[in-house]
Amino acid sequence: MAYRAPELFDVKTGVTLDEKVDIWSLGCTLFALAYSHSPFENTQTTEQGGSIAMAVMNAQYKHPSSAYSQGLKNLIDSMLKVNPQERPDIHQVLQMTDAVMQSLR
Repeated sequence: MAYRAPELFDVKTGVTLDEKVDIWSLGCTLFALAYSHSPFENTQTTEQGGSIAMAVMNAQYKHPSSAYSQGLKNLIDSMLKVNPQERPDIHQVLQMTDAVMQSLR
């Protein structure tokens, strides 16, 4: 559930889903690779009775303190926009990823 895009929590008949749901999941995966946990599974949602679904639908997550670049954080944040129209497409993700990689050189 923690990698499910917000729009998948209430899918209406006739609604077309596109690759933006996969961009969301990719953003969750990238966050998990960087920080070793899901962006939406934290103490509040797992131990204090909070709702993962509500955390996802409101994009309630924080980047832990780390040495990661702001570019990487911005990439993840762009992929985890609640509104799918605000998320990048895969070509934009690749461009942003390339920019992050270039900044490391």
